[in-house]
Amino acid sequence: MPEEGAELARERLFQLASGNRLTQALYVAAKLGLADRLAGGPADAGSLARELGVDPDRLYRVMRALASFGVFTLDPERRFGLAPMGSYLRSDVPGSLAAFATFQGEESYRAFGDLLHTVRTGETAFDHVYGMGHFDYLARHPEANATFHRTMTSSLGDLEDPLEGCDLRDGHVLVDIGGGRGALLAAVLRRRPTLRGILFDVPNAVTDAPAFLDSWGVRDRCEIRTGSAFDSVPVGGDVYMMSRILHDWPDEKALQLLRNCRRAIRDEGILIVREGVLSEGPLPPARARLDLIMMAVTGGRERTEAEWRELLHRAGFDVQQVLPGRSSQELILAVPGVPSPIP
Repeated sequence: MPEEGAELARERLFQLASGNRLTQALYVAAKLGLADRLAGGPADAGSLARELGVDPDRLYRVMRALASFGVFTLDPERRFGLAPMGSYLRSDVPGSLAAFATFQGEESYRAFGDLLHTVRTGETAFDHVYGMGHFDYLARHPEANATFHRTMTSSLGDLEDPLEGCDLRDGHVLVDIGGGRGALLAAVLRRRPTLRGILFDVPNAVTDAPAFLDSWGVRDRCEIRTGSAFDSVPVGGDVYMMSRILHDWPDEKALQLLRNCRRAIRDEGILIVREGVLSEGPLPPARARLDLIMMAVTGGRERTEAEWRELLHRAGFDVQQVLPGRSSQELILAVPGVPSPIP
């Protein structure tokens, strides 16, 4: 007979190996908007299926499986309700994971099916499966692009003061490179009423930005510019910010972005890099999972503090501080170094 600890370890490994099934079940729930439909109270799978135009038996079985994991409740009348966990699949609650669950179950899911190809060849799995890079794919597929940007916005978490503890050196213009719809920039501007902003991203990323910035009451202090940061970034700022951009890219691509930023920034300016900073050795599961996503989907990587310092130094920046940030993202503060990088 195996020892109890060994049996628990085996069961845990079995659950990990079966995770793809639960990912897809959660995807179905999120894609169909089941949690939104249960917000008003319990309902049976048959009525939900008629409303959604899906097979009632299959829907019941998926929801029953999710109920066994505590996502839904299931009463003796075979009606499903929202468990506390399942409430985060609603699209209208703070901290919603509905977009995240959808994103995990679509293109990203298929890309992870070729993770072995990445390990064997070094080629990004997403590129291999779809024949193009992740961001090129988003530019050509509006629905996937919308899901991705909803996921990024929802994962920002508490935006009450995303740059808490940062000394912006009396900065007047903050340039948010790759800022999407402007969620992070809006939070910063609202906390700092004398600051103006420039939101810079590719055209398909800023489609919703005007309305979003207006809803936060900062549209009049924010200019929206479009273009590729691989070509150049806007000049005229004294504070530059890149939030969860550089981890999407391998070192040489990340260096290209940073060097373009170095060319644009004033000598007395400051660069804020908002990214995860890995510890040496074993990683917390959440950070380990994120590094795998970067490897399989975008071709990027999470980095340690030493790796961040080396990367920034190569681009012509000197790291001044690494501060704890919100939503598991550290704040790396860097200033233009001397000498400037080679063009």
